[in-house]
Amino acid sequence: MPQRRLAVVFQGRSQPPPRDPTGENFPRNYLFEDLFARKYDESILDSVPPRPVDRALPSWFRLAQEVERRSGEYDAVVTWSERATLALMALQYFKAARRPHVAMLYWFSRPSVRVPMRLFGSSITAIVTWSSVQRQYAIDELGISPDKLYLVKHFVDQLFWHPRSVAPAETDMICSAGAEMRDYPTLFEALRGTSLRCHVATDHVRVDKFGFARRLPAETFSHLAGDGVTIGKRARSELRDLYARSRFVVVPLQSSDTDNGVNVILESMAMGKPVICSRTRGQVDVVQDGVTGIFVPVGDASALRDAMVSLWNQPERAAAMGMAARAYVEKHHSLDGFCNRVRDALDAALDGRPAAADGSFA
Repeated sequence: MPQRRLAVVFQGRSQPPPRDPTGENFPRNYLFEDLFARKYDESILDSVPPRPVDRALPSWFRLAQEVERRSGEYDAVVTWSERATLALMALQYFKAARRPHVAMLYWFSRPSVRVPMRLFGSSITAIVTWSSVQRQYAIDELGISPDKLYLVKHFVDQLFWHPRSVAPAETDMICSAGAEMRDYPTLFEALRGTSLRCHVATDHVRVDKFGFARRLPAETFSHLAGDGVTIGKRARSELRDLYARSRFVVVPLQSSDTDNGVNVILESMAMGKPVICSRTRGQVDVVQDGVTGIFVPVGDASALRDAMVSLWNQPERAAAMGMAARAYVEKHHSLDGFCNRVRDALDAALDGRPAAADGSFA
């Protein structure tokens, strides 16, 4: 069978990622692109210069237009950009002859995704997703056939986020990180009255309410932090050092039906650190309660305080949970495994092999 010609669509990449096969200095973000090196076009992969007639259009829509205009050059299109995916989906909806379109999406319940999917979703050939809760939402609420929804596990670069990548450090603190749907006021309240030192690695939070995202700078919540708490964004290598120095990592979340916090959770686990995380509806696919981390109720400062103090006072338990977390990442969430599973899902979709009821595929 001849190789398929693929148009692989990303958005927001300003330059090619550094190539560091060891993962010591940079995450291996190029692996996903290498997976599709059979055929892709850099002018589509990166961005499309605006023509005079459409200069006012947003870049993601121009990207979708360019892919559609050049569809005769490819056998199939793979999109990993929410807006470009939805725009291409709408453009193809009105065509009788369409190129197969496999999309990588994960937040179907968000209104900006839900509404277009209801209107134009039938034009998509298949979807690769990594949230079991959101996959079920797409089936139950959007009417998407389960056999079009391929479920893979989320990824982390297990070579970059690795304990051996940093010098051994005394675990004399804890930390938190990230911005999406974070509940730092509850964390600050939970820390009050303890002797725990904590750094929160962010300069803002993003809150999604009724489909509209709001960006709140750190100044809006930093005044709630007590003694021993510092706040400030960290570069990747600095964040890696922060994880290494922390006995465990806390991911306080606001209620959500998607997997907010998954990147920080997997980075922490890959670094051999257990995670204390808010038990939201959407965060169910990664943390094993009592094995690799601890769940606490959303917004419950008292329960969070008890969990933090208990785990801090049991360093051997924290270390054992961290080792289990690292092993779990290596087995289920490696970057290499993710790339292979996406490739297999794409081949299954384009070969006409449907996903099983649970999203698995042969």
